[in-house]
Amino acid sequence: MNVLVFHELDNANYVSGIETMLRAQKCDMRVVAVNELFDREKYRNPLHAFEDVSHAVFLHDGNFADALPFSFLSGYALGRGMRVILVEFSKPLEIPENCAHLGIVLKPDEFEDYLAAEDIRYREEERHDRARETLLNRGISVFPENFAIIVGAGDAESARLFIEAGFDPDMKDSRGNPLLTVAVRANYPEIVEILLEAGADVDHLSGDRGYSPLMDAAQKGDLAILEILLAHGADASIRSKDGQTALILAAGRGDVPQCRLLVAHGADPNVSDKLGMSASAYAKLFNNKELTELFNPPSS
Repeated sequence: MNVLVFHELDNANYVSGIETMLRAQKCDMRVVAVNELFDREKYRNPLHAFEDVSHAVFLHDGNFADALPFSFLSGYALGRGMRVILVEFSKPLEIPENCAHLGIVLKPDEFEDYLAAEDIRYREEERHDRARETLLNRGISVFPENFAIIVGAGDAESARLFIEAGFDPDMKDSRGNPLLTVAVRANYPEIVEILLEAGADVDHLSGDRGYSPLMDAAQKGDLAILEILLAHGADASIRSKDGQTALILAAGRGDVPQCRLLVAHGADPNVSDKLGMSASAYAKLFNNKELTELFNPPSS
């Protein structure tokens, strides 16, 4: 953060305390006395003081003749997209009611905690801005619809940039399917990892089939993505709107490796869907000896 500190001429102790806090937070800063700002011998143009500034901090100890300097300077700062903070050391600054929204008012003992939280917010905002700029430089408009297109196209790096730009990893496409579902169905394990690491709901059901991502991976026979989802805590017992589980889908395909993995994660082979078919029933129907033995282990 680049902080511009405004103060009255006679509050050197207050200024020193604030400077110490800013240094501890490793902020770039510049300190200006309000009473000197409009001295043409010192500042040919007082507004030049705001160059490259992200935050304007006003220190008030009761000596402002009125609120005009604060109202003018804070209004200009807000117009330039800066955060405005008013730190009151003694009596409150009498701000006109229609100007009360111009800044965040804090007491000195609140400023340090605010500064630490604001530094985190500011760095996150910078990260978002950098990611958006990179996407624009790639010729990609930064809209939710494009995030879904990028995921469907398998562009992992751009998908990561959308996440860094602040887009919701649980966003849905135009069909109501979570982007995690889109990535699973398109067989893009890297994007699956990106979305999950960003906090996507691993059990979010799709809008069309009512499948969880795990069910989609099971239906497609994608063991690698199945392993990723289970490693991220996917629930092997979730059922679709038709009552199917990932294990039922895998058993219907005769997929032994997937079934072994799902059973190891607690999937029940005797749960039936709405047609009355269970994973165990499919094993018997297709006379699959390996699955039958897996679903019916000998009792000890």
